[in-house]
Amino acid sequence: MKKLFLSIVLSLNVLIGFTQEQPNVLLIMVDDLNDWVGAFGGNQQAITPNIDKIAEKSVIFKNAYCSAALCNPSRTSMLTGYNPSKTGVYGNKEIFREMKGYENTITLPQYFEKNGYSTVAAGKIFHNARGGSEEPKHGSDPGSFQQERIGNAGTVFPDDKDRHQHGLDLKGRGIKGSFLRSFDWYGTDTEDHQNNDWKSSQYIADFINQEHDKPFFAACGIFKPHLPWYVPQKYFDMYDLKDINLPVVKENDLEDVGRMGNNMVKKKVHESLIDTNQWKESVRAYLANITFADACIGNLLNTLENSTYADNTIVVLMGDHGWHLGEKQHWSKNVLWERAAKTPLLIFDPRNKEAGASTRIVSLLDVYPTLVDLCNLPKKEDLDGVSIKTLVENPIAEWNEVALTSKAKGMHSLRNEQYRYIVYTDGFEELYDHNSDPNEWYNIAAKKPNTKILQKFRNQLKSMLKN
Repeated sequence: MKKLFLSIVLSLNVLIGFTQEQPNVLLIMVDDLNDWVGAFGGNQQAITPNIDKIAEKSVIFKNAYCSAALCNPSRTSMLTGYNPSKTGVYGNKEIFREMKGYENTITLPQYFEKNGYSTVAAGKIFHNARGGSEEPKHGSDPGSFQQERIGNAGTVFPDDKDRHQHGLDLKGRGIKGSFLRSFDWYGTDTEDHQNNDWKSSQYIADFINQEHDKPFFAACGIFKPHLPWYVPQKYFDMYDLKDINLPVVKENDLEDVGRMGNNMVKKKVHESLIDTNQWKESVRAYLANITFADACIGNLLNTLENSTYADNTIVVLMGDHGWHLGEKQHWSKNVLWERAAKTPLLIFDPRNKEAGASTRIVSLLDVYPTLVDLCNLPKKEDLDGVSIKTLVENPIAEWNEVALTSKAKGMHSLRNEQYRYIVYTDGFEELYDHNSDPNEWYNIAAKKPNTKILQKFRNQLKSMLKN
């Protein structure tokens, strides 16, 4: 009997030792975050000390692209590991578990749970909750996380009298739907801890400070800088309006993008901002919201840094897609150009001493297989992305992948290290050479010397959509 008891104890010790050696994972997803982050260089005015601090010891991916420049399809693809063209989730209304063949999909957190991890989340991770209408829109997917739901949208709204003071006549210009209501900004009379994004970060911080007998996968969703741009006034005060630099744009930039590209652009919003001299105000509001998001991230990362898990926790910080602030006269996301498709991605692995910046092309789809790889879990064979562990260990390693971004069936974009290729459902194509045209001002698809380049992209796209 004593031998049996000793055998059980030894077996338990081996098991506990194994689980404690497994790295933890902290995933931070920031909504509507483009590369206006200090470490990523998209806007040098951005005040983001906390992201910049972790970036110094991470591998940052300066050319990371979403699978779709919209919340639900981007998050669905990253968390399921499947392209929108496979699941059919292209918009915000679809729920992947209601799509035929994907009812029992094993999501990223579920895969970790099945392999011995405890999982927890706060804030917006999945776009839609599964279940009845009584569940918040921005919840998680039951069975994927223990979910603490901190409000529907992470926003403390100002009084009615303080909303929509910008003087934009968007309704009169034909703007409809949620954008009409949400395109607004205001500095609220609130403290950080009163805002839901801070509460989300604090919930995960408190979780990290608990004692854990097995590795954890924790996810924190930060809603800002998603509209509406309501954050504490002190974050607006960090930016002097007169010093705000506007995005560099080209007059008549839309002349060569075709009918469908023109139709996607929120030109009337741009015209209204110009006419009312509110462009700088809106850019400052976006920057202020990024800085508030950075403060919430800092609250969480500082807790991790001072915890017993600091040396054994992989941190992945990412946006879900980018956002236009006047480039191509567009204000929003859900288009196929660089500004909407690109988003920050960094990976900090405390076991890895090779920090640095990688300019290789990666996709947010790659996060799922990469975390599986970094945590030494059994490989999941059916994922559309590829592990970028090689780049985490050597940011300048040879790499030859392309990133696919989709908007709808027959409407896609491919990005390699030199070019962006776009095709619309009417067959119109765009091609931009990022070596000479980083702002995508000149569509060179119609130029004869580029025929072979176009054909290569067409073939690549056909192959990727087939898989």
